[in-house]
Amino acid sequence: MFIDSHCHFNFDCFKADHDNLLSALSDTNINKLIIPGTDAKRWPEIIDLVEKKTVVKEYKQTLYFALGIHPHFLADFEDNHLVQLKELLINSLKQSNNRCVALGEIGLDKLIDTELATQERVFLAQLAIAECLNLPVILHVVKTQSRVLQLLKETKFSHGGVYHAFSGSEEIANEFIKLGFKLGIGGVITYPSANKTRNALSKLPLTSIVLETDAPDMPIYQQSTSHNSPLNLKIIFESLCEIRKESSTVVAQQIYSNTKSIFSIIND
Repeated sequence: MFIDSHCHFNFDCFKADHDNLLSALSDTNINKLIIPGTDAKRWPEIIDLVEKKTVVKEYKQTLYFALGIHPHFLADFEDNHLVQLKELLINSLKQSNNRCVALGEIGLDKLIDTELATQERVFLAQLAIAECLNLPVILHVVKTQSRVLQLLKETKFSHGGVYHAFSGSEEIANEFIKLGFKLGIGGVITYPSANKTRNALSKLPLTSIVLETDAPDMPIYQQSTSHNSPLNLKIIFESLCEIRKESSTVVAQQIYSNTKSIFSIIND
């Protein structure tokens, strides 16, 4: 079985085809999806989507979600969104059928126009909420690895999470692993030119890896469709197996266990 630990299944490009895609995922043994939040206006639709599709018995998947404020969506940010975020998370965690497994997607991105000072303020506020609610976080880290590490250490954030879309060195990876983070491995590993990342992932502990597609973004190598799909998770898995010494069975079982563990998925 497989878990796509990061899929924007609520985005518009999937809305007309949710049912067919869920059916196809069942056929390929991808039985869980985690949908990260990006901004306040999308949080209700994510919760609604997860609640509606999870109770449909013909689908074998279970959908989970995270809520957060992504740095790319800070143009519409208001301080009261942080209050809303904490309230929604608290309410979700109280539910007997809770499907909220993390706070995210949050982080820092040096390639966007929003000032880093603003990004850091919102990032730190969300780390504080996650710490208070005992939730892991899903990190968006672009050209800011050292600063994110510094902030995680300074705040003594203790619940770990996933370094989404990891693409870096063994040394950097180990710094995040020490802080309790798993490495989210997606389409980049399918590119033959991604030598640094492929080399690092061949050596890093298998216990620190989870799989993700970031669909509809983060295309795989020689992708033929207009947008990425959670169905491509198996291609990412096969690319990982090519560079690991363990058998494909061992890799699949360990990564499934890793993902359930970091997101505290224990009931199914």
